[in-house]
Amino acid sequence: GRAPVTSRSPTSYPVKTGHYLVGNEGIYKVGEFLGEGGFGKVAKCTKLGCQDFFAIKIVKHVESGKKEFEALEIIKDLDPVKNNLVKLYECFLFENVICLDFEPTHLCKLRPVAQQMFQALSALKSISVAHMDIKLDNIMYVDEESSKIKLIDFGLALKTKELLTGSDIQVIPFRAPEVILGLPMDESIDMWALGIVFATMCRGDFPFPCGTEYETIRGLVQIFGSPEQELLTAGMYTEHFFTLDEGRGNTSWRLKTPDEFTRTSGEQLEHVNHVANLDEMTEIHREQFELFDDDDHRAFNDLLKRMLEVDPMNRITPSQALEHDFITMRHLSGESQASYAATAKIVMRKTQLKVMEVDPPAPEHFGQRSDSEKISKMSEDLPNNQEIPAASKKPKSHRLL
Repeated sequence: GRAPVTSRSPTSYPVKTGHYLVGNEGIYKVGEFLGEGGFGKVAKCTKLGCQDFFAIKIVKHVESGKKEFEALEIIKDLDPVKNNLVKLYECFLFENVICLDFEPTHLCKLRPVAQQMFQALSALKSISVAHMDIKLDNIMYVDEESSKIKLIDFGLALKTKELLTGSDIQVIPFRAPEVILGLPMDESIDMWALGIVFATMCRGDFPFPCGTEYETIRGLVQIFGSPEQELLTAGMYTEHFFTLDEGRGNTSWRLKTPDEFTRTSGEQLEHVNHVANLDEMTEIHREQFELFDDDDHRAFNDLLKRMLEVDPMNRITPSQALEHDFITMRHLSGESQASYAATAKIVMRKTQLKVMEVDPPAPEHFGQRSDSEKISKMSEDLPNNQEIPAASKKPKSHRLL
């Protein structure tokens, strides 16, 4: 069994549709709620005195919200473009909850990040290495002028043959379902984690509650449906989250209710709310950005759902992802899309890969080969004769978010 984990009890939302939020830079009228994630709700708001819409994140837990509030108050005066930081319009307190007015990541800006990360995962897959710690703060910008990035921190990386079924790896928000359920795993756990990264960049919050493993499993079941019965039967830890129901001669796994889970595990749950559909990200972007294209959002949502495929055998691979329409932009060919497509292509041209940045892993992880040999091997496997810089090269870098 797994040790019980206690969490804070949730705070009820005082913010309702029709309420007015009094901020430092203006007054916002709350419209509909566009989505709900692990740490709060996102509300579509109108700022009084102008016709602009804003997506405001309302943090449900005061303590976690205060920490984010304090950090953002410190950095909000920095140039978000120059310093590669998420743009925060303002943050303020309303009836003891934190309200954060963020700029979500536009798909045109996310696309080059996605392309480069798929290149990095493709290189690692070619040498059978799993990074194992893909998350926002391990993806860094290389310079201030472009969206050129590198993947860093290989302290937990392993050869895939060294991945032991049932191992407790990856931080919970980015933990793949095969890790949670105790199924065999390979480098595709990195693709799952990267999917969570992209969903978080677009939403400004995790796509589903992630305080505990149960909340993660419950969220992905609500979004994608229950894993196949064969997967659940094979999982070492399935009984921790699911129960066997017998009815009409059939026996099948069913996700435990929050009460059932608390009773059998002793864990106190933080989030038991319904989670947002990934398609709701489209509505957030439709209201937030003047430059918007439905086809591009459909392509992105399709890519994201393939990255977040519950069965790792069906999950998209890095090489397949590089050929996906969202990356190639094959879908942006209509006359009505000319302006959007032109912008998307300009952004991609500015960051076309000549050098793919990957901080090399430590030698002790992978036997006797030196760093230079591993880097050379990764470089050989990159398409278009792209190179990975030598281990000694340390370009100026900035955290992705």
